[in-house]
Amino acid sequence: MVSVPARTKKVMIVGDGAVGSAYAHSLVTLDIADEIGIIDLDRAKAHADALDLRHAVPYAPVAAKKIYAADYADCADADIVAITANAPAAQFDGEFDRLRLLSKNVAMMTSITRSVMGSGFRGIFLVVSNPVDVLTHVVAAASGLPTSRVIGTGTLVETSRMRTIIADYIDVHPGNVHGYVLGEHGDSAFTAWSNVSIGSLPIRQWMRHNAGTYGIAPFDELDHRVRQIGFEIYRGKGNTSFGVAGGLARITTAVLRDEHVILPVSAYVDDAYGLSDVYLGVPAVIGRDGVRELVHLYLDDDELASYARSAEILRTGYESVRDTVG
Repeated sequence: MVSVPARTKKVMIVGDGAVGSAYAHSLVTLDIADEIGIIDLDRAKAHADALDLRHAVPYAPVAAKKIYAADYADCADADIVAITANAPAAQFDGEFDRLRLLSKNVAMMTSITRSVMGSGFRGIFLVVSNPVDVLTHVVAAASGLPTSRVIGTGTLVETSRMRTIIADYIDVHPGNVHGYVLGEHGDSAFTAWSNVSIGSLPIRQWMRHNAGTYGIAPFDELDHRVRQIGFEIYRGKGNTSFGVAGGLARITTAVLRDEHVILPVSAYVDDAYGLSDVYLGVPAVIGRDGVRELVHLYLDDDELASYARSAEILRTGYESVRDTVG
């Protein structure tokens, strides 16, 4: 019997900043991709990072990798193009509001998307650039691809932060805290506490059973902490990179291995939760073809109202740049 060689898994990264380089490192050390191309305006940096990453391979328990500074033409046969770039002017100016970065990033995102599509690309876009929900909508519109093939990191990192914060309170592994932060990757994000559990026990029951042992903070305080901790990291180091890159690597793994795993990503919502025509954080089944379907949680009235508020903010943001996208 003649063996069939395994299909090469190819990922292209547009933007070699803190997130892009951390993501590339994850792709190598976690053995997620076989071929990794890095596109950046600073080609010398992209080339240096590619060389540096190649030198990590001999001491890692991974297969050999093809890693290089790339051009848009190299995207033609890629499985995934991950956009982590931000325009040079897209910096927080004292007010930590991701939506304030929209006008500075939208032209860049449109240009990148069209350059990628000009190569003949027909894979899956993963978007990280902020404000990620609106810019994922921009990429979907500019690319013309089915919305199922354009995915943002959404509330994946907020969900990770929520799980870690709860785990710290009760001294368990974060993987044993289940649930989702939903809505905007930003100020209107909210935790669907009605669906959060520790092990298989709903968190409200856990709190009642263990009131004298673990002093978990009120939900409003926890939500505020989830929303603000990213800016605490930003103030300390000038960016957030490892958490976001880890979430991006998780989506990449789900796509390349066709896992059909449920992740809270920025996906296109049309006629779900009373929402329509908007990209925002929602649990979705992710596999080789991108978003297979959305997962419909049972939310209480307050959570549905929070979802509606978040959706309206993001819909308004997209409407403000729709004509720019064309």
